[in-house]
Amino acid sequence: MLKFIRQRIASFKWALKGLKDLFTHHPNAQIHLLATLMVVPLAIFLQVSLVEWCLLILCIVLVMAMEAMNSALEYLADKVSPEHDELIGKSKDIAAGAVLLCAIGAALVGLLILGPKLYALL
Repeated sequence: MLKFIRQRIASFKWALKGLKDLFTHHPNAQIHLLATLMVVPLAIFLQVSLVEWCLLILCIVLVMAMEAMNSALEYLADKVSPEHDELIGKSKDIAAGAVLLCAIGAALVGLLILGPKLYALL
């Protein structure tokens, strides 16, 4: 049982190492992190409801997770085929498109939640 617990703790170490790589070496992840660092204080200031917080958190986590998966796919694809390959290029483009779709959806949710509250302040 102790070995199992140690292995679980070690898995957190590797996951944190991956997140460090994501946010230090991937500019798009840094942009998403910056957006998060702008949205969270604004949501606190605007006193969003519990349900609105849940939606914002889900959107933030979805975009970050998709960006992480896209970056992982790019690393793997570049390792498997350093030279240009049309199908690998398509898979990388589709993965990037998935991140874009999530980011657009998150932005729309953010506008629907924060927009009216900001407008009310005017």
